[in-house]
Amino acid sequence: MKTYQEHKQWIWEGANFPHFVYNEAALDSLYYKFGQLKMIEELLNRESYSELMLNVLMDEALSTTAIEGELLQRSSVRSSINKLLKLGLEDDYSYTQESDALIEVMLDAKTNLEPLTQERVLSWHRALFVHGGGLREITVGAFRTDVEAIQIVSGAWNKETIHYAAPPSGEVASLMDAFFAWLNRDDETPGIYKAIVAHLYFVLIHPFDDGNGRIARAITDYVLAKAHLANGNFYSISTMIYQNRKAYYDVLDRVCVRTDQDITLWTEWFVMLLEQSIDDTLVRVEAIKTKARFWDRHKETTLNPRQKKVILKMLSALPEPFEGGMRAQKYMNIAKTNRITASRDLSDLVEKGILESFGSGRGVYYELLK
Repeated sequence: MKTYQEHKQWIWEGANFPHFVYNEAALDSLYYKFGQLKMIEELLNRESYSELMLNVLMDEALSTTAIEGELLQRSSVRSSINKLLKLGLEDDYSYTQESDALIEVMLDAKTNLEPLTQERVLSWHRALFVHGGGLREITVGAFRTDVEAIQIVSGAWNKETIHYAAPPSGEVASLMDAFFAWLNRDDETPGIYKAIVAHLYFVLIHPFDDGNGRIARAITDYVLAKAHLANGNFYSISTMIYQNRKAYYDVLDRVCVRTDQDITLWTEWFVMLLEQSIDDTLVRVEAIKTKARFWDRHKETTLNPRQKKVILKMLSALPEPFEGGMRAQKYMNIAKTNRITASRDLSDLVEKGILESFGSGRGVYYELLK
């Protein structure tokens, strides 16, 4: 098989691996944002607290699996979070063994601050592959034992580009021993940088046949939780990586060949990613506040079940506007009703100051007055 970039040396082949070096960037802005997040946690009422945590964890669970090309049902993930965190929300009980196991791993990483051991990471791996690797046979709950080199490749057959070749399986056990010793050592490294380096360090070792990315993200969450910067359930690294996955892989491509162990590019990029993750939460908080103000303003307004269902659907789009506005046909589909009833309900919502109408005739649509 013809491959390109065969001349590369990988970072783990450098004489000083894994003694990474990097230039420390100013973290004042990031610490300030973590402080904002901590303050928000203290100010949120119970309902808003639960809503924020639910939304962040749902997106995180869906993102961390989507990065690997796997899809979970949003309803199942929501049901698992509701059950495991005992949020007491209305539930359709659609949780599955897979969604339960994923949420358990995520929560264990974010809340269990005991030293991270090999057995604990192996238990995460078993949970993530509760039914094995599907059509692909993998070793579950143990480090890889491959004979051939593990390579990350892309491109057409016979013109493949090798993005990375992991260390031989015979070296994995000793590399992971060194990883856990480093991770659990108390030193002067700021928690933010330890989390950033831990993610890369683990990915470079690539100790499993599959699931390395998911566990690397869980380890990052664990290290950040130990730093007590903010509630780990209130921001999601996985969601931001999913949204920036091309940049994520581009940075990895450029760093994994640095045999001089300089990972400055990686640390700078990840600091920016962490800032984005908190910015995303701050936007979510504003959306939750908007919903709270809306319901407070209309707590005495009489609404029928159809109207409540449609309003909840429109509010669920926040902080984005409801795409295309609410139209009679959309109302019919959401509320399961006919056109006459939909038109009457919509006119009633306009009269009550809940919706504002735009356009005319067949082009009329409605937006929430927030």
